[in-house]
Amino acid sequence: MKYTIFHTQPHQRYITIEATLENVEQDILEIQLPSWRPGRYELGNFAKNVRKFTVLDSNGNELPFFKVTKDLWQVQTLGNRAITISYQYFAAVLDAGSTYTDESMLYVNPVNCLVYETTSMDEPCELKLDIPDNFIIACALPSEGKTLKAQNFDELADSPLMASPTLEHYTTDVEGVTQHVWISGKHTLDAHRFVEEVAAYTREQVAVFNHFPSNGYHYLIHLMPNSFRHGVEHCHSTVIAMGPGTEFHTPEKHRDLLAICSHELFHFWNIKRLRPAVMLPYDYTKENYSTLGYVYEGITTYYGDYMLLRSGVNNFEAYSGEFSKDLQRHFDNTGRYNYSVADSSFDTWLDGYVPGTPGRKVSIYVEGMLAALIADVAIREATNNNANMDTVLKLMYDRCFMNGAGYTEEDYRAAIEEVSGLDMEAYFRDIIWGKGNIEKLLPQTLDKLGLELVVSPIADELERLYGIKAVRSNGHLTVVAVAEASPADEAGVALGAFITSINGVEYTADIHFDEVFALNTAGITVGLHTIYADKTIQLNAGATTYFDEYHLVKQANASQAQKDFFKAWSKQEF
Repeated sequence: MKYTIFHTQPHQRYITIEATLENVEQDILEIQLPSWRPGRYELGNFAKNVRKFTVLDSNGNELPFFKVTKDLWQVQTLGNRAITISYQYFAAVLDAGSTYTDESMLYVNPVNCLVYETTSMDEPCELKLDIPDNFIIACALPSEGKTLKAQNFDELADSPLMASPTLEHYTTDVEGVTQHVWISGKHTLDAHRFVEEVAAYTREQVAVFNHFPSNGYHYLIHLMPNSFRHGVEHCHSTVIAMGPGTEFHTPEKHRDLLAICSHELFHFWNIKRLRPAVMLPYDYTKENYSTLGYVYEGITTYYGDYMLLRSGVNNFEAYSGEFSKDLQRHFDNTGRYNYSVADSSFDTWLDGYVPGTPGRKVSIYVEGMLAALIADVAIREATNNNANMDTVLKLMYDRCFMNGAGYTEEDYRAAIEEVSGLDMEAYFRDIIWGKGNIEKLLPQTLDKLGLELVVSPIADELERLYGIKAVRSNGHLTVVAVAEASPADEAGVALGAFITSINGVEYTADIHFDEVFALNTAGITVGLHTIYADKTIQLNAGATTYFDEYHLVKQANASQAQKDFFKAWSKQEF
């Protein structure tokens, strides 16, 4: 199929798309727009952005068609051998997985907006961009002028592009593969330092698999004016959207950009090539259910930060800071007592990317990361550091991807058991399919590395003493979490309620309640506003604290054996 994207109405946020099929033989064509995009395991329903859908013959005459599903059209060809589908696509969202246009940018994720004919997905595709001559094109696909070429629809769908007159371009070579860093937007990033660090963690990642099958890997980075963080992986590229761009001179923002880039690069192997059998190939028309999110997202989350540590790009303090954030997410989520990480993976298609029903599920990223660390350390201990999670991934990569096959949970378990000699039945029963068991194994896992968790009370008294987590938003102090069995829970404080007063002092946007709490440390009165009623309740503090803070630190008295284990794991001195 041959496509053309016209950058003709950018101020209206519409792009016009034409898709032409030649040598048509069927009487009926089925034209499909993907329902979701790989990397985001929920339905995207991209057809909601389509208008002015028409089908034309080679003379410009309209052909009859009708809609079969929300994103599938049937076209009557009436004997025509050349068919053109024309439509407009609303491109107003800018994130790492969207399609967006304005006067100075054409950013396209083809999987969002390009239709395909269901029987010709394996045929070559061409995408022509009707853009100004001063626009620079950033894309992993080979090109001739303004035309990009793909071997099939899967390759095209998986190849995002940016086109703009203001793109910055930096390169570095790793193992014979050029790393392209494309940056759009105003920023304060030290790009040259960043590119050097990209090369360092890339070398460490390539060493895990000893295989980097690419003609060039592309980072398409949007540095935005607003606060934002999002990344999406592709076979030969990644898109990163982060902001504010004016803060990337700070160590925190610089590290955060490295972290998300390292994570997305690891997906080059872990999901884009080493992939669950149920997703090989992707079915763009419906949910692709899998319980293996703890592998393709959890292990990737583990390695994203771990590779920065192991390559020396980050020191342990930077690593522990990111790890501690994930620990906090783990312990703040009571869903770990109600749903396993495997079940939560299956349900990403329901609510995997929103908070959802309180306490129902867990994050495949956070729980999967902790599960990966536990497995990695167990393998290392069983083999005296002669094998590790690297060994497992390399074995699966060679057996599955290199032979054109996907993997199952049984394959993953068998690989761990083969390289370690361990029986992993309890691990899969308790950690992968069990509930609330990760924190039971985590302390002893960290102890092997000479590390430990430090738990400390949170400073906020409303959280610490009474179990209410509230945020200031739109002029209100809104309850966003209530700790189970806390004074607030027992008194009936509901999620979404507005706190209107504490100890008789009314809430205002600029008030600080520190002095109010100081008036009575044993208890407080809280005014609440809900949809149906206003009420004032009494909360009394007890001995228990809530929403504690968790930090990963080195043990002060670590033994030499622990220090040696830490060095074998991190490639850094203790």
